[in-house]
Amino acid sequence: TEALPALVEFANLTGALVGRDLARRADMGRVHDHISGIIKHRAFLPVFQPIVELEGNAAVGYEALTRFTDGSNPESVFAEAAAVGLGLELETGALLAALAAAKALPESAWLNVNASPELIIAGEPLRTLLGRSRRHLVLEVTEHSVIADYPAFRAAMTALGPDVEFAVDDAGAGFASLRHILELRLAFVKLDRSLVAGLEADDARKAMIVGLCHFARTTGCRLIAEGIETDAELATLRALG
Repeated sequence: TEALPALVEFANLTGALVGRDLARRADMGRVHDHISGIIKHRAFLPVFQPIVELEGNAAVGYEALTRFTDGSNPESVFAEAAAVGLGLELETGALLAALAAAKALPESAWLNVNASPELIIAGEPLRTLLGRSRRHLVLEVTEHSVIADYPAFRAAMTALGPDVEFAVDDAGAGFASLRHILELRLAFVKLDRSLVAGLEADDARKAMIVGLCHFARTTGCRLIAEGIETDAELATLRALG
Protein backbone atom coordinates (compact mmCIF):
# COMPACT_ATOMS: atom_id res chain seq x y z
CA THR A 1 0.00 0.00 0.00
CA GLU A 2 2.92 2.38 0.67
CA ALA A 3 4.23 1.81 -2.87
CA LEU A 4 0.82 2.12 -4.55
CA PRO A 5 0.85 5.92 -5.07
CA ALA A 6 4.29 5.72 -6.70
CA LEU A 7 3.15 2.85 -8.93
CA VAL A 8 0.07 4.80 -10.02
CA GLU A 9 2.21 7.86 -10.80
CA PHE A 10 4.68 5.72 -12.76
CA ALA A 11 1.84 4.09 -14.70
CA ASN A 12 0.40 7.49 -15.58
CA LEU A 13 3.80 8.70 -16.77
CA THR A 14 4.37 5.56 -18.83
CA GLY A 15 0.93 5.88 -20.38
CA ALA A 16 1.61 9.49 -21.34
CA LEU A 17 4.94 8.59 -22.94
CA VAL A 18 3.52 5.64 -24.86
CA GLY A 19 0.58 7.77 -25.98
CA ARG A 20 2.88 10.46 -27.36
CA ASP A 21 4.99 7.83 -29.14
CA LEU A 22 1.92 6.26 -30.74
CA ALA A 23 0.71 9.69 -31.83
CA ARG A 24 4.12 10.49 -33.32
CA ARG A 25 4.15 7.22 -35.24
CA ALA A 26 0.65 7.88 -36.53
CA ASP A 27 1.71 11.34 -37.70
CA MET A 28 4.80 9.90 -39.42
CA GLY A 29 2.60 7.30 -41.08
CA ARG A 30 0.31 10.00 -42.46
CA VAL A 31 3.30 11.98 -43.73
CA HIS A 32 4.73 8.86 -45.38
CA ASP A 33 1.43 8.16 -47.13
CA HIS A 34 1.16 11.81 -48.23
CA ILE A 35 4.67 11.89 -49.70
CA SER A 36 4.16 8.49 -51.34
CA GLY A 37 1.06 9.87 -53.01
CA ILE A 38 2.94 12.90 -54.30
CA ILE A 39 5.64 10.69 -55.80
CA LYS A 40 3.18 8.14 -57.26
CA HIS A 41 0.98 10.76 -58.92
CA ARG A 42 3.85 13.11 -59.85
CA ALA A 43 2.02 15.89 -58.06
CA PHE A 44 4.73 18.45 -58.76
CA LEU A 45 6.15 20.40 -61.67
CA PRO A 46 9.38 22.23 -62.42
CA VAL A 47 9.65 25.98 -62.94
CA PHE A 48 12.75 27.79 -64.12
CA GLN A 49 14.37 30.96 -62.82
CA PRO A 50 16.80 32.69 -65.18
CA ILE A 51 20.41 33.33 -64.20
CA VAL A 52 21.41 36.60 -65.85
CA GLU A 53 24.89 37.89 -66.67
CA LEU A 54 24.77 41.44 -65.29
CA GLU A 55 27.16 42.94 -67.83
CA GLY A 56 24.96 42.20 -70.83
CA ASN A 57 21.60 41.32 -69.24
CA ALA A 58 21.62 37.97 -71.05
CA ALA A 59 20.15 34.80 -69.54
CA VAL A 60 23.10 32.40 -69.44
CA GLY A 61 21.53 29.70 -67.28
CA TYR A 62 18.39 28.60 -65.48
CA GLU A 63 17.74 27.20 -62.03
CA ALA A 64 15.15 24.43 -61.84
CA LEU A 65 12.77 24.76 -58.89
CA THR A 66 10.05 22.33 -57.85
CA ARG A 67 6.49 23.43 -57.16
CA PHE A 68 3.80 21.14 -55.75
CA THR A 69 0.33 21.06 -57.25
CA ASP A 70 -1.37 21.43 -53.86
CA GLY A 71 0.59 24.62 -53.14
CA SER A 72 2.68 23.09 -50.35
CA ASN A 73 5.92 24.80 -49.35
CA PRO A 74 8.68 22.97 -51.29
CA GLU A 75 11.26 23.20 -48.51
CA SER A 76 8.80 21.65 -46.05
CA VAL A 77 7.80 18.83 -48.41
CA PHE A 78 11.40 17.82 -49.12
CA ALA A 79 12.19 17.95 -45.39
CA GLU A 80 9.19 15.75 -44.60
CA ALA A 81 10.19 13.31 -47.36
CA ALA A 82 13.68 13.02 -45.89
CA ALA A 83 12.25 12.47 -42.41
CA VAL A 84 10.16 9.47 -43.53
CA GLY A 85 12.87 7.91 -45.71
CA LEU A 86 11.52 9.09 -49.08
CA GLY A 87 13.88 12.00 -49.64
CA LEU A 88 16.00 10.43 -52.37
CA GLU A 89 12.95 9.09 -54.20
CA LEU A 90 11.28 12.50 -54.25
CA GLU A 91 14.51 14.22 -55.30
CA THR A 92 14.98 11.77 -58.14
CA GLY A 93 11.44 12.32 -59.38
CA ALA A 94 11.83 16.10 -59.26
CA LEU A 95 15.17 15.87 -61.08
CA LEU A 96 13.68 13.72 -63.84
CA ALA A 97 10.86 16.23 -64.32
CA ALA A 98 13.32 19.15 -64.46
CA LEU A 99 15.59 17.49 -67.02
CA ALA A 100 12.63 16.64 -69.22
CA ALA A 101 11.10 20.13 -69.07
CA ALA A 102 14.49 21.80 -69.62
CA LYS A 103 14.55 20.51 -73.19
CA ALA A 104 12.40 23.52 -74.07
CA LEU A 105 15.08 25.96 -72.83
CA PRO A 106 17.84 27.42 -75.02
CA GLU A 107 20.52 24.77 -75.53
CA SER A 108 23.31 27.25 -74.86
CA ALA A 109 22.13 27.89 -71.29
CA TRP A 110 23.33 25.77 -68.41
CA LEU A 111 20.89 24.21 -65.93
CA ASN A 112 21.15 24.39 -62.15
CA VAL A 113 19.40 21.61 -60.21
CA ASN A 114 19.27 21.09 -56.46
CA ALA A 115 20.82 17.95 -54.98
CA SER A 116 21.21 16.83 -51.38
CA PRO A 117 24.54 15.49 -50.13
CA GLU A 118 22.84 12.10 -49.68
CA LEU A 119 21.82 11.96 -53.36
CA ILE A 120 25.34 12.94 -54.50
CA ILE A 121 27.12 10.49 -52.21
CA ALA A 122 24.79 7.67 -53.28
CA GLY A 123 26.16 7.96 -56.82
CA GLU A 124 23.25 6.14 -58.43
CA PRO A 125 20.75 6.84 -59.83
CA LEU A 126 22.10 10.40 -60.06
CA ARG A 127 25.05 9.49 -62.28
CA THR A 128 22.80 7.73 -64.79
CA LEU A 129 20.22 10.53 -64.84
CA LEU A 130 22.81 13.23 -65.44
CA GLY A 131 24.47 11.15 -68.13
CA ARG A 132 21.27 11.25 -70.18
CA SER A 133 21.36 15.03 -70.47
CA ARG A 134 23.46 16.81 -73.09
CA ARG A 135 23.07 20.13 -71.29
CA HIS A 136 25.76 21.73 -69.13
CA LEU A 137 24.61 20.88 -65.60
CA VAL A 138 25.34 22.49 -62.24
CA LEU A 139 24.38 20.74 -59.01
CA GLU A 140 23.45 23.06 -56.16
CA VAL A 141 24.18 22.03 -52.58
CA THR A 142 22.55 24.28 -50.02
CA GLU A 143 24.68 25.70 -47.24
CA HIS A 144 22.03 24.38 -44.83
CA SER A 145 23.03 20.80 -45.71
CA VAL A 146 25.15 18.76 -43.31
CA ILE A 147 28.31 17.28 -44.86
CA ALA A 148 30.01 15.07 -42.30
CA ASP A 149 32.91 13.90 -44.46
CA TYR A 150 34.24 16.44 -46.96
CA PRO A 151 36.87 14.15 -48.57
CA ALA A 152 34.21 11.48 -49.23
CA PHE A 153 31.87 14.12 -50.63
CA ARG A 154 34.57 15.50 -52.94
CA ALA A 155 35.22 11.95 -54.19
CA ALA A 156 31.50 11.55 -54.93
CA MET A 157 31.55 14.86 -56.82
CA THR A 158 34.46 13.67 -58.96
CA ALA A 159 32.74 10.35 -59.66
CA LEU A 160 29.87 12.18 -61.39
CA GLY A 161 32.25 13.16 -64.17
CA PRO A 162 34.05 16.26 -65.45
CA ASP A 163 30.99 17.69 -67.21
CA VAL A 164 29.07 18.30 -63.97
CA GLU A 165 29.85 21.46 -62.01
CA PHE A 166 28.80 22.39 -58.49
CA ALA A 167 27.44 25.43 -56.67
CA VAL A 168 26.84 26.20 -53.03
CA ASP A 169 23.41 27.72 -52.51
CA ASP A 170 22.27 30.18 -49.81
CA ALA A 171 25.85 31.29 -49.06
CA GLY A 172 25.82 33.48 -45.98
CA ALA A 173 22.65 31.98 -44.52
CA GLY A 174 23.50 28.41 -43.56
CA PHE A 175 24.86 26.94 -40.35
CA ALA A 176 28.05 25.88 -42.14
CA SER A 177 29.01 29.52 -42.70
CA LEU A 178 31.63 29.56 -45.46
CA ARG A 179 33.06 26.08 -44.91
CA HIS A 180 31.29 24.53 -47.89
CA ILE A 181 32.84 27.22 -50.09
CA LEU A 182 36.33 26.54 -48.75
CA GLU A 183 36.12 22.74 -48.77
CA LEU A 184 34.30 21.88 -51.99
CA ARG A 185 36.17 23.81 -54.73
CA LEU A 186 33.01 25.00 -56.39
CA ALA A 187 32.36 26.54 -59.79
CA PHE A 188 29.64 28.85 -58.43
CA VAL A 189 28.79 30.50 -55.12
CA LYS A 190 25.22 31.76 -54.80
CA LEU A 191 24.83 34.64 -52.38
CA ASP A 192 21.72 34.34 -50.24
CA ARG A 193 18.98 36.91 -50.74
CA SER A 194 19.59 38.13 -47.18
CA LEU A 195 22.94 39.53 -48.36
CA VAL A 196 21.38 41.25 -51.37
CA ALA A 197 18.29 42.89 -49.87
CA GLY A 198 18.96 46.56 -49.14
CA LEU A 199 22.63 46.12 -50.05
CA GLU A 200 23.02 49.71 -51.24
CA ALA A 201 22.58 51.03 -47.67
CA ASP A 202 24.70 48.45 -45.81
CA ASP A 203 28.47 48.90 -45.83
CA ALA A 204 29.09 45.65 -43.95
CA ARG A 205 27.31 43.60 -46.62
CA LYS A 206 29.14 45.49 -49.35
CA ALA A 207 32.45 44.68 -47.68
CA MET A 208 31.54 41.00 -47.44
CA ILE A 209 30.62 40.83 -51.12
CA VAL A 210 33.83 42.63 -52.09
CA GLY A 211 35.74 39.99 -50.13
CA LEU A 212 33.85 37.19 -51.86
CA CYS A 213 34.54 38.81 -55.24
CA HIS A 214 38.26 38.68 -54.43
CA PHE A 215 37.89 35.05 -53.37
CA ALA A 216 36.06 34.26 -56.62
CA ARG A 217 38.76 35.88 -58.77
CA THR A 218 41.50 34.07 -56.85
CA THR A 219 39.89 30.61 -56.99
CA GLY A 220 38.21 30.88 -60.39
CA CYS A 221 34.61 30.49 -59.23
CA ARG A 222 31.71 32.77 -60.15
CA LEU A 223 29.30 34.61 -57.87
CA ILE A 224 25.53 34.58 -58.35
CA ALA A 225 23.46 37.10 -56.39
CA GLU A 226 20.00 35.71 -55.60
CA GLY A 227 16.79 37.69 -55.65
CA ILE A 228 17.84 41.07 -57.05
CA GLU A 229 14.59 43.03 -56.80
CA THR A 230 15.40 46.74 -57.02
CA ASP A 231 17.35 49.03 -59.33
CA ALA A 232 19.47 50.14 -56.36
CA GLU A 233 20.49 46.56 -55.53
CA LEU A 234 21.33 45.93 -59.17
CA ALA A 235 23.41 49.10 -59.51
CA THR A 236 25.31 48.34 -56.30
CA LEU A 237 26.14 44.77 -57.37
CA ARG A 238 27.37 45.99 -60.72
CA ALA A 239 29.53 48.62 -59.01
CA LEU A 240 31.02 45.91 -56.76
CA GLY A 241 31.91 43.77 -59.75
